Amino acid sequence: MMAERPSLELIVCGVLYICCLAYAFYKNYELSNEHLKNYSSLVEGWSIFKPRRRDDFDFEWENFLTFIYRHGIFLWLHVALMEIVRLGRIRQISSVISTFGLIAIYCMYNGKVMLVLLMQTCTFYYGNPRTAYRRTVWLKTFAWIALINYFKVWYFYDKLNVHLNIDNDQLLELNLIISWNVIKCASFCLDKATEQESTGTSEPAYYGFVDLLAYLMYFPLVLMGPAIIYGRFKTVQQLSYLKKSRSASLKRITLLGTRLAMATFWAIVMLAGQHFLYVNLMHQDLALLETINLWALYGLGFLMGQFFYIKYIVFYGTGIAFGHFDGIDMPPKPICIARVNQYSDMWKYFDRSLYEFLFKYIYTQLCARTSPMAQKVLASLATFAFIYVWHGVFKFILIWSLTNWVCILLERLVNHCTPANSRWRALIGTHVFIPSVLSNFFFFTSEHVGFIYLRRTYASGITNYLGLYAASYCFYQTGQLVKCVQTNRT
Repeated sequence: MMAERPSLELIVCGVLYICCLAYAFYKNYELSNEHLKNYSSLVEGWSIFKPRRRDDFDFEWENFLTFIYRHGIFLWLHVALMEIVRLGRIRQISSVISTFGLIAIYCMYNGKVMLVLLMQTCTFYYGNPRTAYRRTVWLKTFAWIALINYFKVWYFYDKLNVHLNIDNDQLLELNLIISWNVIKCASFCLDKATEQESTGTSEPAYYGFVDLLAYLMYFPLVLMGPAIIYGRFKTVQQLSYLKKSRSASLKRITLLGTRLAMATFWAIVMLAGQHFLYVNLMHQDLALLETINLWALYGLGFLMGQFFYIKYIVFYGTGIAFGHFDGIDMPPKPICIARVNQYSDMWKYFDRSLYEFLFKYIYTQLCARTSPMAQKVLASLATFAFIYVWHGVFKFILIWSLTNWVCILLERLVNHCTPANSRWRALIGTHVFIPSVLSNFFFFTSEHVGFIYLRRTYASGITNYLGLYAASYCFYQTGQLVKCVQTNRT
């Protein structure tokens, strides 16, 4: 098939898109100075950038840095242990992984935290009647989600950390670990049910209690993810290292070093950027967001998304690097959100592990490719309902998940009614693309910030909206340009 050349319109839109971003970034750099509210509370910056301070208001990122500083040694101990397993041709890999993971949890936190995670494992593994296995697993899943939300919303900092004898940062980490484990436990148990049905055995291979514990306690993925489905993690049980020569270890270690170097590079980019673009600090000042130039406001929103992307390139990139090193079938890293013009692509290609879980265990269980449209709509609603309750029953999460559901339905309608790669799809689709992007500002920050973006987009006059629409149209067409170039490469 002959490669399709990008049209002149796509190229012009790409150039205009880059110009718009450059100007918006400049306006944000102008605002990122010592006159900002709470500037004095920022941490001291790197010596090479003095006197500029570093924006440390991204608490998730700061918590990750603290975790790596405190416990990064366990990652290297994991590498050494897995190499010993390979060189010694040890077959009991689940026992090794689960034992190391439990020891690491005990050293990082304490025995109480380790018992909580063991209790969660036992809860899911035992007490599932054969006649109602799947229903029981889902009941346990939602029971654990309800329990997490109870502590997160009403009981989080007040007493729980005192009961468990951990600090607030450790409590945040534990909340994240338990939330990831809910998805992992459901994936393991539902896959086990499928194996039981297909093989007729009550205890399929690789589905024992120790296998589940290894899946949950695999240290490189225990905190920052990605939460891969069990079908991917199970590849570690294939013992592929027994079939390879010992000399292959050097090549694997080199590849691990290369991938970790890339994650480190993006971490440095993130930290350096926080010295010059105070994205998170500015989002703390609602009065500023109400008054700043619209170029600066939307550039600030774009930068917030880009910092979020880089952050997860580091989070997931680290876990993916170690997973590949251990022979696990890891998903690709998140897609760059600066070139996504269809928000269904954002759900498919940003957090691919979460998408695989939602698609495999929820959406396809409620509808098929040939199902009526109404059934597919309800299945997608159930999927986004799960996203809402799993992330936390907060108002801003509800707005974000509901808006994404509506916008993806509208996107499908536009795609159904317009030819692919046509100007009509871009002209109409841009109107759907704008609220899809705005919904993320609720998720990244809070409902207060999200409503400011909504108000200034739709209640500031037609001229302002048309200016945003023109820039968003260039964004949309640039996404098409990237897809065209990728298709030609393929």
